[in-house]
Amino acid sequence: MFSLWLGIGVLLVLAILVMCLPLFVSLRGSELKRQDSNVVIYKSQLSDLEADLESGRIGAAEYESLSQEIKLNLLVDTQDQEDSSGDTQSTESNKGGWLIVPSVVLIAVVSLGLYVKLGAENELAITQLLQSSGQANFSEDDALELIERLDVQTQQIPDDIEMWYLLGRLNFDMGRFDQAVVGFTQALQLLPVDSRQDQAVAMAQLAQAQFFANDRKLDAATESLLKDVLSINPNDETSLGLLGVSAFDAERFVEAVGYWQRLISMMPFSNPNAAAIQGGIDKALERMSEEDRAQIQEKQAAVTPAVIQVTVNIAQEMVSKLPKDADLFVLAKAENGPPMPLAVQRLNVSQWPVTVTLDDSMAMMPALRLSQFEKVIITARISKSGVGNAKPGDLEGSSAVISSQTKRVSFQINEVVK
Repeated sequence: MFSLWLGIGVLLVLAILVMCLPLFVSLRGSELKRQDSNVVIYKSQLSDLEADLESGRIGAAEYESLSQEIKLNLLVDTQDQEDSSGDTQSTESNKGGWLIVPSVVLIAVVSLGLYVKLGAENELAITQLLQSSGQANFSEDDALELIERLDVQTQQIPDDIEMWYLLGRLNFDMGRFDQAVVGFTQALQLLPVDSRQDQAVAMAQLAQAQFFANDRKLDAATESLLKDVLSINPNDETSLGLLGVSAFDAERFVEAVGYWQRLISMMPFSNPNAAAIQGGIDKALERMSEEDRAQIQEKQAAVTPAVIQVTVNIAQEMVSKLPKDADLFVLAKAENGPPMPLAVQRLNVSQWPVTVTLDDSMAMMPALRLSQFEKVIITARISKSGVGNAKPGDLEGSSAVISSQTKRVSFQINEVVK
């Protein structure tokens, strides 16, 4: 911000100099014009004397006397002009000088006023506060200042979707849920009709703000809004989580389990919320009737278990890159689903090709079984570090997208992880 005001100061100084420069230039120019006129007259008179001398109308002595007189007159005129110039400049300065200070003040006030009104000072401050919001020294006072500036920005530019969304997000983070509802509502109303995915995001945030503003309860309108989100994005985590809560509170336990199982299937195993969601599923299963629990178990049992036999070979060009003790990880992931593996096998390999089996028993969570996903990708990775996560220098290969009911698949390890 300091550099901004420094730049404004420099520009104001330049503007003042431009304004005052003609006052001094005009006085100096007038003086130079008069001096030039005297020189022209002096040269003309000397030329006439020389012509009279050559024609014999005057003698040499008279020529010398008259030329000295002309030179003396030029000298006297020049001195008089300098004296009168000083007086004139002083007079002219006194005449126009009083205008300088008020003009400077006027320029500064008008310029700053126009900048505050029409300039981007507020937008620049918002950008700087947003950049510092992720830092440890970003205080509650900074957050409140950012909210105030966003309020000003939305008043100046009422159709700024991004500012309304940020205003909603910040108010939500500060626990000001009613104000968050206003921000998200305005953003949603301004979004183009064909921006379906953006609408889904704004709708989910709005519903979440309404949920907390209503003492953690979903009214019918908010629940309908969340279902509209799922019609656009069936994997929206906020909507699945809140609809599960609403169903659980209304003792619709089967429905709650359905929402939460969809949600947990998309979460990495390391996600701290996964354990809480699984706990909610377990409580719902405990509280539901024996009949409902039996229906869920039958539905899960009706799913054909997935058992895939995977054969992995090493490409010829990769043989020279193999480490002495190769830790091979073979894992299955959903094509569209959670990033965590659905099934993993780890083994030490000395001969190729190698065959392993991946099945539902290897699931890290009950809701993340291989058979619950229609399309999967099998990956084989030789880890030089001994861990399953891909790292630069590891050797890797993957299958094409296959059905989780595929019985056998073969492919090669043929690339180096960058």
